Amino acid sequence: MGQLSFRLILFLCFIQFVFSQDTLCVYKSKGTSLLNINNLQTSLKKGTLLNKGIVKVLSNAEFTAVDNNGNTYLINKEGDYSLKHLLNFKVKQNASNFTSSYFKHIWDELRNNSSDKARIAGVFRGDYLMRHPVDSSKIASSKIKLTWLTENDTTLYYVFIKNIMTDEIMKLETNGSQLALYDDNPIFYDSDTFKWTVTTEAFPNLDNIPFFSFELIDRTIYENLKKDYKAFINDLAILGHSETEIETILCERYALCK
Repeated sequence: MGQLSFRLILFLCFIQFVFSQDTLCVYKSKGTSLLNINNLQTSLKKGTLLNKGIVKVLSNAEFTAVDNNGNTYLINKEGDYSLKHLLNFKVKQNASNFTSSYFKHIWDELRNNSSDKARIAGVFRGDYLMRHPVDSSKIASSKIKLTWLTENDTTLYYVFIKNIMTDEIMKLETNGSQLALYDDNPIFYDSDTFKWTVTTEAFPNLDNIPFFSFELIDRTIYENLKKDYKAFINDLAILGHSETEIETILCERYALCK
């Protein structure tokens, strides 16, 4: 029985290895590119798996794909391509651990989203609602934007912001999924470090719910911290990301926000 289970595990690992090795997933697309499988054509979009068929890239179109190892592929030439030919468009990355780890994360996210409708819909299914700023964020902006996931059949949400130095807590009620505050709010006067949470309960026990922390920094500190991501930023720029998109990635993934 033990030997059978071991063989089954090896077989499943082999199947997963082969599938991942011979599969790309569309991360970003521009213009029109088509996937033809058995004479059935579909447009490429974020999350489309490429492991069979022929990809047709039309004029002025391009797309970026990723594999399970965090490699990226920028296909920006008109033509018809099999998977084997798509692998020739592999982008040479800078010597940055951030690039490969980020796109491995993207691969996992895209693969999960393809089979998890709840996550695609953005409906809360976990232990907390908070989305951004993520825990331990550094924010170099006079505007502090908070966003969170929503629950079905819930209209009111309660946001709590705690000044870590003074222990002062501000409570706000809203019927949306985001809230913006500015650094001239009195709660931000006496400290640079804060915690925030959001709940559907008007009077929760704040000692029993999770908080995310964030720190307000100036633009000079932001630019200095950004230097640590220089190679990663260059890789993203090569793949066609705008400055705004790069800033969003740094904020959402690495908690460095402008």
